[in-house]
Amino acid sequence: MSGNRRAFLENTLAIAGAAALTGCKSTPPEPTVPTPEPEPAPSKPEETNTLLDGLESENFILHNPKPLALESLRHSIGMGAITATSRLFVRNNLPHPDPQIISTAAQWTLQISGVQNPRRFTLSELKSFAYDNICAVLQCSGNGRAFFKHGPSGSQWATGAAGCVSWGGVKLSKVINACGGPKDNMKFITGTGGEPIPEGVERDKVVVERSIPIEKGMKDCLIAWELNGEPIPLSHGGPLRLVVPGYFGCNQIKYVQEIAATVEQSKAKIQQSGYRFRDIGQKGHPSQASMWRMPVKSWIVSSLKSADGNIRFNGVAFSGERGVQAVEYSLNGSDWTAATFYGPDLGVHAWRCFQFELNQVPDTIQTVFTRATDTAGDAQPKHRAENERGYGNNSWLDHGYALKGIQKNEKTEASVAAISPETQEAGRQLFVEGELPCGSCHSLSDAQAVAEIGPNLDMLKPDSARVERAVTNGVGAMPSYTELLTQEEIKTLAEYVSAVTRK
Repeated sequence: MSGNRRAFLENTLAIAGAAALTGCKSTPPEPTVPTPEPEPAPSKPEETNTLLDGLESENFILHNPKPLALESLRHSIGMGAITATSRLFVRNNLPHPDPQIISTAAQWTLQISGVQNPRRFTLSELKSFAYDNICAVLQCSGNGRAFFKHGPSGSQWATGAAGCVSWGGVKLSKVINACGGPKDNMKFITGTGGEPIPEGVERDKVVVERSIPIEKGMKDCLIAWELNGEPIPLSHGGPLRLVVPGYFGCNQIKYVQEIAATVEQSKAKIQQSGYRFRDIGQKGHPSQASMWRMPVKSWIVSSLKSADGNIRFNGVAFSGERGVQAVEYSLNGSDWTAATFYGPDLGVHAWRCFQFELNQVPDTIQTVFTRATDTAGDAQPKHRAENERGYGNNSWLDHGYALKGIQKNEKTEASVAAISPETQEAGRQLFVEGELPCGSCHSLSDAQAVAEIGPNLDMLKPDSARVERAVTNGVGAMPSYTELLTQEEIKTLAEYVSAVTRK
């Protein structure tokens, strides 16, 4: 940061007397009955002109247009074992590549590195291998984030950042073995996505590149070019995607252009500090658990009256790499009754559909709960595991089904204190100048910034505490910026963004 710029900011901050902002809010005790799922009405068609591939806007909540974040409405998932592509959630960490890559898919290439005989394959060459197929749950690490009380940054998914789909392609192990196998002492498989990185932004700060244990990669991972029997569309990572069955979606690299056997995990921020399970208030670090295997989970997707007048409930249950052996339901969270599986068992990576009927429900009962147990004996917990980023929520209490129907999210917007012109100018300078890539990654009309790497802040409308936590602790691929900004500057930036987006 230049001396002139720092002097300007220090002077402006002194004039403004920027007020200190609160940090991490304490988490209140769990309610006896959870708040109904925060599922606002679908965006109007005219608001979803960024949708791709014939996705049906009435089935989604639009969390962000660029990078695209679409949550499937709870009832739109359907009651079958396979989720329709047109109803499958979408989560991109970066804006998608040029749609032309789909029309020229046969020319897409995949570099295989860290092997005895490195080689680049075209999609057409990959199709010459024996075909493999796998059914697996695809779920974002933050699915269930909306239930956390401390306001973690990121899309406020409830239950709709998940689906179960069929992938078609070739096993990764076949391709790597065709290249002579991994070199000695390799410990990870690292996949790199093909999203374009804007000029002026450091590669490792934004590139979508994730590492998984090499044993997992060689066991059952897939290089896929088909989704539900059709070519993978752009919105879901076509023309080629790395599929890691049983693991969270962040590991399943879209537009995959390189797969390498590596000694160490990727140096990319999305691997080093992003998608790390950590205590509230902590920054991401490689020593923390990475978001790999998905824990056991279940929820009800719909209810309707059966022909005999009973109420039938349908739901889904899964556990990464294990599958589930039982699902129970309860009206009070204490007494549990077995539900019944129906439909095909598509393997340990897929979800099982279950159902049960009630002939009557007392008026005092507001919520129905479900609890799954996987084949290793792990049961869905009552409470979520509190963590900074709102990852891995598999609490049966949070995912209860509101009998009065899914309600709109009536979250009250926090009041925003007016800021002085001096504070606003100081915040604007922090946003658009110096070493911070705010204006290179995020759109913000007050700063005349138009970028597509990160969420559009005018649409996100974050409060100051959320901005401060994101800048301090990092969000996804975004690192912490405490080494570039003082605490006073972070507070000013947070106050500025909150004020100008929430007028």
